[in-house]
Amino acid sequence: MRHMSKPALLFSTTLLALASVCASTPAPESVKVAPKSAVRTTNFKPFTGKILGSHVRLRSHADVDSAIVTELEKNSLVVVVGEDNDFYAIEPLAHTKAYIFRSFVLDGQVEGNRVNVRLAPSLESPIITHLSTGQKIEGKVCEENNKWLEIAPPSSTRFYVAKEYMDYVGGPELKGIYDKKLENVKRLTESTNLLVQSEMQKPFVEIDYDRIAKGYHSIIDDYSEFTTYVDEAKAKLTAVHENYLQKKLTYLENKASGLEAKPAMMATKTEQAEAKTVQPNDRMKIWEPVERALYLSWSACHNEKTMKDFYSDQQSNSKVLTGILEAYTDPVKMKPGDFVLREKGMTVAYLYSTHLDLGKLVGKEINVIASERPNNNFAFDAYYVLDVE
Repeated sequence: MRHMSKPALLFSTTLLALASVCASTPAPESVKVAPKSAVRTTNFKPFTGKILGSHVRLRSHADVDSAIVTELEKNSLVVVVGEDNDFYAIEPLAHTKAYIFRSFVLDGQVEGNRVNVRLAPSLESPIITHLSTGQKIEGKVCEENNKWLEIAPPSSTRFYVAKEYMDYVGGPELKGIYDKKLENVKRLTESTNLLVQSEMQKPFVEIDYDRIAKGYHSIIDDYSEFTTYVDEAKAKLTAVHENYLQKKLTYLENKASGLEAKPAMMATKTEQAEAKTVQPNDRMKIWEPVERALYLSWSACHNEKTMKDFYSDQQSNSKVLTGILEAYTDPVKMKPGDFVLREKGMTVAYLYSTHLDLGKLVGKEINVIASERPNNNFAFDAYYVLDVE
């Protein structure tokens, strides 16, 4: 057996002692080490998975104690690219954000080896991946903390879902097809809703109901997997159909009475006077509790003021509106008025009054002095009519 020289023996003994000390010295408490990943991707065939439960947690690592990135809704789709024990590894979801310390980024490139990318703009946030010198990134300065840069998660990033909440539905390309259809149904829903707003403001004979129905039926028939949008389309189609039938009935009644054939004429002074002098009818009385509530709210800051004083105050803050008055007979809840004022076929406002019998001015072009009222989230402003000119 060959003997070591004394210097060599001394050096070897020193190394062993240092190794022993290092092994027994605990890591500083401030250092947080991300759990090691054991994601199996070799021979793993990626697929599109469907989430089986509601509010399924998407985690930063394959560990039930790891940070929750977000919660996934039932039937949402993800691309599975690997597995780690009881978890599937998935690609980052669209619109997910990640963060990198700005001092490690220069001119859109990373400067440093294994630079941490975190889930939130904080040194306490979980590390989700690393970037190294030369890798290009695009991002913007984080609004919460300008020391950080907000970026899209790098393609190497993986998040995790427990296998028990996942079901295979097809190849990885299926997710892309699904996302494209989702964007299509969103756009179709938005455009059809805008079409409804435009068409239903027109005179009855100009409404293109078939075009509206075609849009909603397309959502119902061609996008059946998107149940939220389908249910919305069914409800809105029903409401539009009822509205359309009511407009048709009003049109036919006006036509039978000869109102449809007559051009709108400016209300005469006699007609205006008649509207002012009649006793309140049932339609006008419906609004009395609303006006009473507004008066009581106003009077809390105006001691010993009467209802007459309230309307005088309203008069000082009123505005003049002009248009042709029509009855608003649509069977909807919380409607903001009994009448609509139209100008060149377009709705200007919803109107009601407890002072004037506006029903006597239907079909006439009028100028009204009106005070604004809550419109209950309807499409146009609502007004209380104080007087007609």
